[in-house]
Amino acid sequence: MEKLSPMVQEAFQINSRRIRKEKGRYWCDTPSGHMCVYITPEPTEAIRTQHAIKEQLAENGFPWTDRFQVTATGQPFITIGRETYVMVRHPYARSETDFDNDVEVVQAFKYLAHFHSVACGMPQLLPCAQPMPEIFARQMAELAQAGKQARRGPRMSDFDVSFIKHAASYSEIMQDCINRLTQIGYGALHTQAVSQGTICHNSLKEENLPIADGVTYLTNFSEATIDIQLADVAALIRRYAQRSTKSIPVSRLLEVYDAVKPLPAEASDILYPLLIFPWAFMKIVSQYYSKKRNWTPGGLISRMDAILAERESYEKFVENM
Repeated sequence: MEKLSPMVQEAFQINSRRIRKEKGRYWCDTPSGHMCVYITPEPTEAIRTQHAIKEQLAENGFPWTDRFQVTATGQPFITIGRETYVMVRHPYARSETDFDNDVEVVQAFKYLAHFHSVACGMPQLLPCAQPMPEIFARQMAELAQAGKQARRGPRMSDFDVSFIKHAASYSEIMQDCINRLTQIGYGALHTQAVSQGTICHNSLKEENLPIADGVTYLTNFSEATIDIQLADVAALIRRYAQRSTKSIPVSRLLEVYDAVKPLPAEASDILYPLLIFPWAFMKIVSQYYSKKRNWTPGGLISRMDAILAERESYEKFVENM
């Protein structure tokens, strides 16, 4: 088994005899707790930024992140040659959030609200997210371009036919989402979020919501930005809908969040277009038409069919908000 470099052990002051390697990561017991050491592809400046965010969150009362361990020189990483190592605190016996477990889902929304309650005041550390209407408009343009590609050539694939059949209705939904956000003054709300430095996690997947000792952690802040935090709420609702039987109504999930961090009066008006926008449809369309083929992989057709089959059920789920 490949051993952890003595230089890394010395830098992070690891004095543990129990170091095991699993899936490219080194696990060790230290006086500071259970730690995980691994090579990261992220730039060192991005690591410093994430470290500053996690430490400020801890100071503000949210310690449930994968905080970095600093080296003897005070840096949250060590670079050896072309490789950058980090060490993060990793609780024992942790598991990913199971979106088919109602208790764990409710807890995920509760801890997201706790995170949002203290995740502000850091505008200089992170990039600002592009306003959502601009993102929607860019997606509409991409949809139109995909339509032109689908009609090119002497023969359309099954994917092309299915896409063309549904593209117009999805385009209408996109335009409706833009109109709704414009009508509620989304631009002013986004400007306010930027001035306050409110943070969105932007990657609320099962693996980034581990549970340990009865607590839900938020890990991996590599995609965090300054944005309206309702974008995170909508993203977690969408993830739940995609990965579960949707047994918990949206209204209940929002109640859980609101009990910790009160939602703004216009919350439902903002959330609806963020939820109803066809993110999954556009993702698979982008994947296909970014490298148009003469043949269509069966996996893409199956995923398109699944998205279309789920559409009515998902829209009813959102409507109950």
